[in-house]
Amino acid sequence: MKLYEWALGENSNDPALKACVSHIFLHDALYSPIHQDFIPKLKDHLLTRILGRQYDPEPSAFTDDDLNKVHIAGKRLERRYTMTVYHTTYDLRRGSDKINLKGRPYVMALSHGDPSHPYVYARVLGMYRVKVLHPTMDAPTSMDLLWVRWFEIDQTHRAGWKAKRLYRVQFVPSHEDGAFGFLDPDDVIRGAHLIPCFDKGLVVALLAALGSKWDYTPSANWKYYYVNQ
Repeated sequence: MKLYEWALGENSNDPALKACVSHIFLHDALYSPIHQDFIPKLKDHLLTRILGRQYDPEPSAFTDDDLNKVHIAGKRLERRYTMTVYHTTYDLRRGSDKINLKGRPYVMALSHGDPSHPYVYARVLGMYRVKVLHPTMDAPTSMDLLWVRWFEIDQTHRAGWKAKRLYRVQFVPSHEDGAFGFLDPDDVIRGAHLIPCFDKGLVVALLAALGSKWDYTPSANWKYYYVNQ
């Protein structure tokens, strides 16, 4: 699919792709007063991997000039629908998880920024492949990536081995800059089994009330989820 038409055309008003008004669009013309951060975040993620830097939860230190050196061949995203993650089971056997956008969209990766918990959790919203060209490359290189909505650990909930309770997570609020992002499929440890906290009820509106086609229906958005260990 054509990246700019998809992000700035048919999905230009989708809140999942929206950014705060301070963001500056990095290519061509300015399309609207409120610009998208999908493409800048995409390029930030790609450049981090190109330069071999470790994931950093802090805001990007890359300048606009740095990001403009990342060229996406044909300005296209190739959509994928499933991903298989291979992992080692507790009894040292080979296991696998099939990740898909509807039946099993949750994944986990190592946390590099939260000392209180070793893992981060996310709901996969999209799986893509892009061909990238950068001055450090001799030819366009294919790179796979996941577009995700992040969870955060509920710090008000006592959890862990001493508390004898499962950890509890909730979605990062959609208005925060870190609510959405990209993840290298190679960083995914395995699929995550998140159990809705039925007694805490639903979140009536995450993005569905704002018209996002990437959000689940309101009847499937729970306020909290337990992490099944």
